[in-house]
Amino acid sequence: MKDLNKVENIVLVSLADKFCKGVAVSLAGKLDMYNADAKEMVTYDLINPKEVLEKCGIEYLKKRERGVISSMSEFQNAVISISFELFKDNCDLFEKSCVCYLFLPLNFAEGAINEIDYKFRHQFLTEKADKIVFLDSKLKKNAVAGIIAQLKGE
Repeated sequence: MKDLNKVENIVLVSLADKFCKGVAVSLAGKLDMYNADAKEMVTYDLINPKEVLEKCGIEYLKKRERGVISSMSEFQNAVISISFELFKDNCDLFEKSCVCYLFLPLNFAEGAINEIDYKFRHQFLTEKADKIVFLDSKLKKNAVAGIIAQLKGE
C-alpha cells in the first residue's frame, strides 16, 4: 500500500465519467490542488483524436494518448480525473499517485455498459485502486467527503 504522505497526485476513476470529472473539480478546489481531466488533455494534445485514429491508426493513437497520460502522471499536487478506458491502458503510470475508485451501482454507470462489462470493470478498478469510495448516488458532496475521509484513513 502506498504511503499517502508521499503521493504527488490524486487520480479519480469511475464508471461515470462526467460525475468523476465534477467530483475532481470540487475536490481540487477543496484541497487547493490543480485539476486536470485526462480526456480533455488528450483531446487538446491531438486536437481531433477521431481524425488521428482514421489517418494514423489505433497504435499511433494509443502511443500519443500514453504520452499525454505519462506527462500528466508527472504533475504535482493535482487531482486527475480519468476515464476507465484511458486508465485501463495506462494505470502503470500512476505509481506516485493515490488512485481512488468512485464506486457507483450499475444504474449510475454512463453509456451502454452491460452487466458483464460492469462486473469486469468493477473488478479491475477494485484491484488497481488504492482507495475505494462506495457511493449510492451521484452527489458530489458525498463523493468529496468520502474521498477526504479515505485519504485521512477514517
